[in-house]
Amino acid sequence: MTGERGSALIGSVAIGFLFVLVIIQALLTIARLASASGEAADIAVLAAEHGARYADAGAAADLAHRLRPDAQVESTTSGSSISVVVELDVPLVGPEGSPVRVTVKGRATAPVSPYRSRP
Repeated sequence: MTGERGSALIGSVAIGFLFVLVIIQALLTIARLASASGEAADIAVLAAEHGARYADAGAAADLAHRLRPDAQVESTTSGSSISVVVELDVPLVGPEGSPVRVTVKGRATAPVSPYRSRP
């Protein structure tokens, strides 16, 4: 009877350990996606504000590329505002260790300031 208790305990510990490993991997994946999403949004806001300050969508894109050289950046001017979209590729580990890439986007729009600096 004691042998059965020991094998049940070993089985429970092994299954619990595997379950914890899966949960930790899921939490790390969510954390990486959240971090990259926040970074993309922050870069987009900074670039849009910079572009609005100088009324130049090109300056906004240049700043975003300087902050994150591997980002895909699209900046547009529409009327009295500048919009910036920043896309980041996030490398993740998928099932069975296979590599997975996910793209996150950050968007921001800033009104062009009538008191902007002129270069």
